[in-house]
Amino acid sequence: MLNPVIFINDPVKKDYSEFILSILPQFSNCFQLDIVILSPISTSNDLNFILCKYYQLVRNYIESNLDLFDYRFEINILFNLSHEKLLKLIENSWNKGYIIDNEVNIIRNLPISLIKSTNISLPNETSSSPSSSIISKNNKNYQEFNICAVGGTFDHLHDGHKILLSMSLFLTFSKLIIGITGSSLLLNKKFNQVLQSFNIRKSSVLNFIQLIHPLISGGKLIEFYEINDICGPTGYISNIDSLIISEETTSGGVFVNKYRKDHGFKQLDITSIKVIGDDQSNSDNSWKGKLSSTDIRQREYNRLHINN
Repeated sequence: MLNPVIFINDPVKKDYSEFILSILPQFSNCFQLDIVILSPISTSNDLNFILCKYYQLVRNYIESNLDLFDYRFEINILFNLSHEKLLKLIENSWNKGYIIDNEVNIIRNLPISLIKSTNISLPNETSSSPSSSIISKNNKNYQEFNICAVGGTFDHLHDGHKILLSMSLFLTFSKLIIGITGSSLLLNKKFNQVLQSFNIRKSSVLNFIQLIHPLISGGKLIEFYEINDICGPTGYISNIDSLIISEETTSGGVFVNKYRKDHGFKQLDITSIKVIGDDQSNSDNSWKGKLSSTDIRQREYNRLHINN
C-alpha cells in the first residue's frame, strides 16, 4: 500500500498549492497523507497561517472528491523535525516521497524513493500571516513558554484539533499540559451514540503528538488531565505560563484568567489561533464553515446506521 509523504521546503515564502493539488489524485486509495515542512518555522503567525492554509487546501479537495476519497482521510503536517526523527519516519511510516523538482537537492541523501514534479513553478506566497487582528497582534516565538496548556474534547480528532495541538507543541519549551473533556460533560452532545470514550480520545491525541514531535525521544514532557469543569487544569496548576485556544473560545481564556486572578495565580499569556473555516469565518456568523466534531459524529452515525 502507498504511504505517501509530500516534502515542501519553505511555505512561508512560496505557495505550494498547485504542486500539492497536482498530486492529490494519486492518493485516492490511501488512508493518510503526511506533509513535511523542511525549513524551520520560527514564529507562531507563520505556523498558524501554513497549517490553516494546507490543512484546508487538502481537506477541501477531499470533500470535493468523496466519490474517490473516504471522509476519514487523515492529513498530518509536520514541521521543525530533527534529522533523526525524519529518518525514523522514513523507516517506519513512508514508502514514497513527493517533491518539486527544484527542491530535490535538499533531501537527495534521504533513504526514500522520490517522485519529482516538473513543469510546476512555485509562485511567491502573497499572504504570509493570518488575517485575524487578534492573532497578528500576538505573534510568538518557537518554544517561547516553559509550560503551556491546551484543552478540548478532541472527539474524532480532526484538522482543527491538529492545528490547535501543533501550535501548542510549537510554543512549549519543557511541558505541555493537555486537558481533555470528561465524558460526563459531553452527555448532551449531538450524536453522542458515536462519541468516543475518554481513553480513545486521549490515545488519538497522544499518537498525533508523538507523530509531530520534533524529537524521537526526550524533549517536551506531555501531561494529560481530564476536564470536568470550565477551567480544567488551568484552575489549579499555578505554574502554567500560556494557554493556547482557538478564536471562537477567546471568552474562555478571559474567564480562566479572571478565575486565576481571584485565586491568587499568575495570569496566563493567551495565544488565540485561527480555526479552519471560510475566509469570512468569525464570531458574528458562528464561525461559518468551521470543522466540527459534531459533523464528523453525524457522518459516523449515518455510516454505521446505513451499514447496519
